[in-house]
Order: sequence, then C-alpha cells, then structure tokens
Amino acid sequence: MESLTKRIAQVRNQLGASGLRVVDFFALHPAEASVFSAQEIARRAEVSDATVIRTVKQLGYAGLGELRRAAADLLNPARDPEQALADRLTQSDDSNQLLTKMSLDAAQLARSLPRTLPTETFEAAARILADASRTVIAGYGSAHPIADSLALGLRRIGRIAAATGLTGYNFADELGQLAPDSALVLIAPLRHVREHDVAISEATRIGCPIVLITEVLASHFADRVTTVLVTPSTENVLPSSQIGHLLVVEALLLAVAALDPDRALDGWKTTNRLRAEIVDGNMDVPLNRSTASRATFSRAGE
Repeated sequence: MESLTKRIAQVRNQLGASGLRVVDFFALHPAEASVFSAQEIARRAEVSDATVIRTVKQLGYAGLGELRRAAADLLNPARDPEQALADRLTQSDDSNQLLTKMSLDAAQLARSLPRTLPTETFEAAARILADASRTVIAGYGSAHPIADSLALGLRRIGRIAAATGLTGYNFADELGQLAPDSALVLIAPLRHVREHDVAISEATRIGCPIVLITEVLASHFADRVTTVLVTPSTENVLPSSQIGHLLVVEALLLAVAALDPDRALDGWKTTNRLRAEIVDGNMDVPLNRSTASRATFSRAGE
C-alpha cells in the first residue's frame, strides 16, 4: 500500500487551497492526524469538516479511520531502544554542548505540547479522573515511574489511585479493582503490549472510561479508548519520551485539583498532618546558614 506521503504528492496538484491546508496538516502532524477527529483536523487546518472528509477521499482512503492508520505508519512506533541511544549519541558527541542541546530540545518539546494535545481532549481526560471513584494507572518499563507519579499526585489531592507495572497473570489482580465508576489510565509511550489489550477489553466490558497517554500509539487504540493524550515526538531530539509524559501528568494533576480545590487542599492538609504525627514534629532538618556552612565544609573535606 502506498504511503500517506506518496499519496499526498500524487494529488497535490489537484487540490484547492483548502485541500492543501488539510494535506499539509497530515504531512506535518502525523501524530495528531492519527487520532484527531474530522472536527479537530478542520479546526487546526482552518477548513470545514466537509473539506477534511472530501480530502481524505481524494487521497484514496475509504474513510478517516484508514487515513489515521496511514498517518500512524509514518511514526515508526516500533522504535529500537538501542538504535535510539545510538542516534542520541551522535547528537551529543560534544559534551560541552550536551546540557545546552538537551535544554533546548526539552523546551522545544514543551512548546510543541499544546499543538499535539487539543484543549478539549485534555479537559475531557481531567474530568474523567476527577469523576472517578478510583483510578488504576498502568505503565511498563520507563513508563512505570510516570504511572507512580500520577498515582501519588492523585492521592495527595484527595483521590484514590494506584499504579501498577505488573505483567502476566499477576496483572489480573489489578484489573479486578476496576468498576464502572473508576478510571483506567494507560501510559504507553512507544510499546504496545498484550496487557494493554486485556486492560482495555476489561474496562470496556464493565463500562470504565479509559485514558491513554502516548507518543506514537494513538492510532492503535484510538477507537478503543475514551480519550487519547498525544505527546510530541522525541525521535529527533535528545530527551526521552518521559519528559512529555511528565508534563502531561503535572498538567492533569493541576486540572483535577482545580475542579475541586477544597478537596485537593484537604488532601494535602491530611498528608501534612499525618507526616507531622509520624515524625513527632518537623520532618525536615532545619537548614540555616551555620548548618549549610558545616555541610559544605564537610563535603569539601571528604
């Protein structure tokens, strides 16, 4: 089957100004094209919904679903971690510029996030978490610390949440916690594993909403989950996908807290009270100028 890029090249001369804006969006933003609705694409390309559908047909696709899969093929989801490291090493051979390059790339990812994540999609995900009686968050490999961060943040603002990285039949115990009024969050930057499919099937069976946070797997799951949060591509930059996912997690936590600020503040109040009771007072070592000086002197003498 011909690639989306080749089909665009074949029909460009046949398109009007509006159609060109649509195919340019497909070519420049394949991650978004792999998951966006016709309405979202129309808004971003500044055309009508009908123009989007007409352009999809002109490209030879039966419908938007088929185009989404073609856009996803441009993203190379099966990224080899060894090759990814090799590519990053070629960009970081000058250690004097490494931190600068890393910082600039991270800033680029942060600026790109609003373009890959529409406001209405983000707000829908925040509302799902806010309405859930309990949230189960699954993340594997490098995604597990991100799942932990989201679960911890939710608990601290008064929500019930648990993170898991269990696989195989042990994962069944985690899925057994789902209920129609709970929420399932899948943090899956690059890899599609069988546990994702089983979790989605179970959540769908019982009517539990599903939020997916991913960099390249949007089209794999778009028709099977409630909402998809797409992070910017990290294929040609130094930072890993964790940076974009952590930004999304932090934003979600603030959004959920803002939906019920009293509950969020009460959650932190309870956490601080319990901490104080556990340590019988101030849990932090007082740091004044003299103690800081002694610490600096001690380190210098080591």
